[in-house]
Amino acid sequence: MLDLRLNYPAVKQEADIFQRYVNGLTEQEKIALLSPAPMTPNAAGLQRLGQWLQLPPDTLQQQMDVTTTASGNSAGYCILSFFRHTEQTVAIEKFTYNNFKLSGQALGYQFQTIACDEEGMLPDALEQYLQTGKSRLVYVQPTVHNPTCSVMSLQRREAIVRVIRSFKDVYLIEDDAYRFLHPSPPPAFLQLMPERTVYVCSFSKVFNPFVRLAYIIYPKGLLQGMDSIISITTSGSSALFHAFVQHLLQHDLLPQVIHEKRQIALALYGKITTLFEGLTYNIFPGSYHFWVKLPVHLPAGIFVTQMKAKGIDVMSSESFSVHGDQGYIRIAMGAVWNAPELLPALKTIAENVRNA
Repeated sequence: MLDLRLNYPAVKQEADIFQRYVNGLTEQEKIALLSPAPMTPNAAGLQRLGQWLQLPPDTLQQQMDVTTTASGNSAGYCILSFFRHTEQTVAIEKFTYNNFKLSGQALGYQFQTIACDEEGMLPDALEQYLQTGKSRLVYVQPTVHNPTCSVMSLQRREAIVRVIRSFKDVYLIEDDAYRFLHPSPPPAFLQLMPERTVYVCSFSKVFNPFVRLAYIIYPKGLLQGMDSIISITTSGSSALFHAFVQHLLQHDLLPQVIHEKRQIALALYGKITTLFEGLTYNIFPGSYHFWVKLPVHLPAGIFVTQMKAKGIDVMSSESFSVHGDQGYIRIAMGAVWNAPELLPALKTIAENVRNA
């Protein structure tokens, strides 16, 4: 079965970088790394992280708290856990990250979908909903959205910032997992509105999924007690991953990895545009996933089953919808970008959609 569900692109130089890092450790350093990670980076670590996120100097130290956890998925679950005693509903886009949806459902949240266009959430629709007072939480993936590949323009982001700031104690959860695939992304909400943004910063896609570390970045004092939630869910990350990520940031090793991943994805993009010519789909050049519209008479659940019978595993839009929408499939190539079976499988998918 060819797995077109997972979306963690990996390249060989990641293993080489990690091997060199481990080889350079002293015996004392190796022993020190066999421990839990600190819940908060030290001052030097915060400075490096702030530089990576292109924040003004001392933003993290002066305006934000930073807590370490094991992954972006853990971060989302822990953020929702923190707010559960006061919040019942989260505002989301029509299609949203499936694991965030699952976390919210597991915790008993309701979801309110906000009308969207090709850039994502519409500010006027968000404002209209927030006026009801039913939620203080808004979740977005503004850069190379999963699954739709949409990218919010700076103008759209600024409009959403104005809406959020016009309501007391409303916070935006920004999941920026795929920002690294955009060569010149608009400013993050964390940059535009740090006082109202809870930002999830993970390194499993930027570098490799074996790096089980993410940072939750949020306004000072907002998520008091987050350490305890992380401790009882994942116990946090490890000192090894924490130190290795700081090594990547300190020695500026991520840009070379990102460049290679973008080049691979751009090459795939060229092949996809040929194979899916004439079909309706959305992809960002440089993305490892894309979003394909199915004929109205073909539900995604049926199509997914048909593809499994051919040895191809894709995801139904139902996984990304709280209303059971089955009009699309998501194809993710991150785990198999170099598999010889990939292009024949994409051709099979395109032909089956075309001939449905």
